[in-house]
Amino acid sequence: MLLSRRERLARRWLHLGVGEVVGVTHQWNPDDWESFAQGLLQWQHGILDLHRMPASHGGDLGIDYYCTRDSVIYQCYAVEEPIDIATRAERQKNKITTDLNKIVAGAAEVAKLFLGKPLRKWVLLVPLHNSKDVNLHCAKKTAEIRATKLSVFDPEFEVCIHDERQFPGKALQDAISRLSNISLSVDMPTKEELAQWEASSPDLLANAAAKLSKRVEKTEVETAVAQGVEAFLRGNALIDALRSNAPDLHEKISAAIQYRARLLGFAGPKGGPTPGGILHAEYENLTVAIKETAPSLSQLNAQEIALGTISEWIMRCPLRFPNNAS
Repeated sequence: MLLSRRERLARRWLHLGVGEVVGVTHQWNPDDWESFAQGLLQWQHGILDLHRMPASHGGDLGIDYYCTRDSVIYQCYAVEEPIDIATRAERQKNKITTDLNKIVAGAAEVAKLFLGKPLRKWVLLVPLHNSKDVNLHCAKKTAEIRATKLSVFDPEFEVCIHDERQFPGKALQDAISRLSNISLSVDMPTKEELAQWEASSPDLLANAAAKLSKRVEKTEVETAVAQGVEAFLRGNALIDALRSNAPDLHEKISAAIQYRARLLGFAGPKGGPTPGGILHAEYENLTVAIKETAPSLSQLNAQEIALGTISEWIMRCPLRFPNNAS
């Protein structure tokens, strides 16, 4: 498959796998993560065999979803991102301990829920699992639960942690399409990555420098170009994340960007007469166009994609400043 130059540039910084884009993290709130998880689990167990446990009347017994056919309980948990690995792992371990205590304390009710069928697995379902410490904690809690000898637990009962990478791409795409709000966080490119990209793209940098010299002082051109490159890479990361996990949304956003690019090439830039006025107008118009076609995308993500696209337009065509712009 032939890739566009845009895709080749973006893939220098992204590993595109099933459900995984390195450097891009979904900023989940608890309700959205639970809704997203429901879609994944319905794919896993079937709509009729997956059950939701309400928590508003007497608590949830450490259960968000369960499947009696497969004797499994799921608890959904999303920490506030971005966060470091150690803190994420510690919070996940605390969540496992707290909710398993609820299962043990409510063993009689859980047994009724499963009609006397022993429980085989309890799974903490999280957006991201990347610490072996949590696996070790799961093993520890598994041993502790088995030692209770409670009849509600199968002798081979196991505590597990799963993240979205346990599921195939189609399941992820279907689940994310259910969301009313999609908010992704993109890592900043490192200085080394920026330097490597700049070294491989002298023509694009020259174009950007020539155009941005009309907007900023000569001493500020280098900084402005660097900011543009960073915005371009971050915007591409978001676009590729949507391509992998929300292709319908990606298609709509790409179509909106392509239309704005064609219009810009045909009619010229809006705003003005200064380069700053042109940039602000194009950025604001593109942000609005992205939000209109993808209302579930967060405002910040729409702005980042728009800024990255504008930065690309500066490095290439079609965005040019009139010769008399100053």
